[in-house]
Amino acid sequence: MTYIIRVLRHRAALGGLIAFFLLIGLRGAESSPAPAAKTTSKAAASKNARTTAAAPVVSIEEGLQQIKKTPKDASAYLALGGAYRRAGRYQEAADTYKKLVLIEPNNSTAHVSLGAVYMDLKRPDDAEREFRKAEKLNPGDPAAHYNLGNFYLAKGRRDDALSEFRRATELTPPLADAWVSYSLIQGELGKPDDAISGYKKALAIDSTNVRALTNYANAVYSQGKIPEATAMYRKALQHDPRNQEANYNMGVAFADAQIFKQALWYWQKVVEIDSTTAVAESAKSSVQILEDFLASQSGKTTTTQPQSPTGVTIEKH
Repeated sequence: MTYIIRVLRHRAALGGLIAFFLLIGLRGAESSPAPAAKTTSKAAASKNARTTAAAPVVSIEEGLQQIKKTPKDASAYLALGGAYRRAGRYQEAADTYKKLVLIEPNNSTAHVSLGAVYMDLKRPDDAEREFRKAEKLNPGDPAAHYNLGNFYLAKGRRDDALSEFRRATELTPPLADAWVSYSLIQGELGKPDDAISGYKKALAIDSTNVRALTNYANAVYSQGKIPEATAMYRKALQHDPRNQEANYNMGVAFADAQIFKQALWYWQKVVEIDSTTAVAESAKSSVQILEDFLASQSGKTTTTQPQSPTGVTIEKH
């Protein structure tokens, strides 16, 4: 194994990649929108505790048009708020969800959605208030527990977060993202088997969940199961080609196989997607280390032939 691979494996796969992306996954969960809960709890049946069915994915323009047609339709506001969030227009999302709360003050999903945007806006105290309102209105709303877990995580209260994530997995319907967040913490606690079990449960709920696919791949990669991991990364990229974590880790797989050109391609793609993220900073560092190594090896011959790991095929870009 060459020096550069030892460095990359130490920094990435063995010493830093899995731990790094566990942290990325957890931070990402803090503002991750949970689907609206459809619950059969007594609270949900009460006229004082309402939930809204998950809103369709629409564009901002479509959402605005829908509200113009039906200004009292809660699902229209939920859909428009989601469109604003996906566009990173968090204040407009918050304003939209505030209107939803005014229309349906007893709608737990409205409070959960508003709280999630407050997390985006770095207003954790306001977020906690909304999550607790949602939980009080509907103790059986898994989205309320999931997002409260995100709040605890942001505050560094890991045990409380774990408890809320676990509670969210026990309610109906169980949330795939709750299993992912629960499993990430299990991995941090040195319980890889429990983490992998949780990722499998998340994928049983939603086989297209990119967070579950990528973090499952991270977990098995750390166990040396490279073919299984790379297959998972590929599946994640099929569903979300711009997923920075999956692209970065594909680069690591190619670097491990000494297929450096494709490793560089994946890491450079991470930076192209969004150069401001923590994952992009790691990609920039990896590119620099690998390029420095290749420059130092220019003109030298090697006797080791690069081998593509099973499940990682040489690609043309």
